[in-house]
Amino acid sequence: MKNEIERKFFVKEMTDLSGAQPLHYERYFLDRGNGKEVRISKINDSYIYEEKSELSELERTRDKKEITKEEFYKLKENASEGLIRDRYSFSSNPDIVIQVYHGRFEGLVCAEVEFDSAEAANAFSPLSWMGREMTGLPIARDARLIELSSEEFKKYLVA
Repeated sequence: MKNEIERKFFVKEMTDLSGAQPLHYERYFLDRGNGKEVRISKINDSYIYEEKSELSELERTRDKKEITKEEFYKLKENASEGLIRDRYSFSSNPDIVIQVYHGRFEGLVCAEVEFDSAEAANAFSPLSWMGREMTGLPIARDARLIELSSEEFKKYLVA
């Protein structure tokens, strides 16, 4: 199990993603709160069960395993509202992905940058197409995003 160290930024100008094949995510939460979350995701044709615990604003533990389609749909019966988004890999050093949300969160496009250490995360300078940082805001974490009302969500997009 590898800890996740990341920063997130709004995308102010969409970078060229031609040729990039997105991973299509459908995500639901089984439990969330007190810095912990349990979620299930359908990623293209794979099904994942995942537990995360927050260590700091930048770092979380992550434990995930593949589950069957049947397990996914059984767990989904008692899950939260779903999130739909596409994830495009942009670079691998550092690992940068662009996430484009759909449905109720249409209009949210963010860049997620993952690091090997907190030092590398703190030393990172955003790329020219990245907008303001959203790390730590409710809109930056899917578990908090689904708790926002439509009005609260729109305020974060235009702030």
